[in-house]
Amino acid sequence: VESPQLHCILNSNNVACSFAVGAGFLAFLSCLAFLVLDTQETRIAGTRFRTAFQLLDFVLADIPGLLGFPGPPKR
Repeated sequence: VESPQLHCILNSNNVACSFAVGAGFLAFLSCLAFLVLDTQETRIAGTRFRTAFQLLDFVLADIPGLLGFPGPPKR
């Protein structure tokens, strides 16, 4: 029996679902921003800004992925 209403699969917790949707939306916006900045990287003159941009790109893209790679410990 399919329901026309949306149903949260995260323990029926609407806050968890809202957080997941918000985090996904912010990740999408940051991807678009970094895509634009990556295309303009050769035109960025300031070395401080370029270094900060590359460090922020690393932190936002690589660190969360590396933290989630092994997964949480099993109990």
